[in-house]
Amino acid sequence: MKFDINQNLSLELLAPYHAHEIFILVNNNREYLRQWLPWLDMTRVEADVLRFITTASAQYKEGCGSQFVILHKEQANSKANICGIAGFHKIERLHHVGAIGYWLDQSHNGQGIMTAVVEQLINVGFEQYALNRIEIRCAVNNNKSRAIPQRLGFTCEATLRQCEWLYDHYVDHAVYSMLASDHLQARL
Repeated sequence: MKFDINQNLSLELLAPYHAHEIFILVNNNREYLRQWLPWLDMTRVEADVLRFITTASAQYKEGCGSQFVILHKEQANSKANICGIAGFHKIERLHHVGAIGYWLDQSHNGQGIMTAVVEQLINVGFEQYALNRIEIRCAVNNNKSRAIPQRLGFTCEATLRQCEWLYDHYVDHAVYSMLASDHLQARL
């Protein structure tokens, strides 16, 4: 499965052949990503990335989520390279609720890439997965991550206190949501 967002940006369903490039990207961004993502210490070798891909593939086959590599071309005629991962890390089919997660390497921040990616995922969630609610949870102090749901019209519903252990301390999460009716209204 692949979604072309624009001429320089696309999403491609995560597959085993992405493992090497993702591992290099993670290694090159390890300290940057570590400030907000709790899994960096568990991703030490390429086989760790491959295990994640295997888990994500099983989740996709069960209809409970989908993870995509973000492919970006620096120039129109250049090769697209992986610059991050985004997707539905959880879909609750019974309740028609999905949760979007994402990360982007440091050199691609501030270019509107993640906003465009999450906007595409919102469309996939409401149109292809028939979700009624999409959530995004971000650490309260992660302003770059929080800017995405804010920019896209999500509602900030709550703060979950100390809900994530981040290496040596707890962090609070802001919970954002968008309903199918919100999405439909915004498109009118």
